[in-house]
Amino acid sequence: MTTTRFSKLTPEDVDWLERQLIDAIEPIEPRREFVTRAREQLMEIELQRPLPRWVKPSALTALVLSLLALIGTLFYLRHRDE
Repeated sequence: MTTTRFSKLTPEDVDWLERQLIDAIEPIEPRREFVTRAREQLMEIELQRPLPRWVKPSALTALVLSLLALIGTLFYLRHRDE
């Protein structure tokens, strides 16, 4: 944790305060009902279908960036002529 330049706390003060807070907090254990319900909801989530085998993420990214560059160039040339 860092202090701001306007703080009167020294790094030692901050370390001491952090240790006090850590010692004061009791371990937290979630309720069993919460864990069970969260697990059930997670298992019900439909997974996204993967891209077809012929589509590589890097090729798709390159295509999208190329199209964006083309559109940007066309806008630039259009506004430059005006």
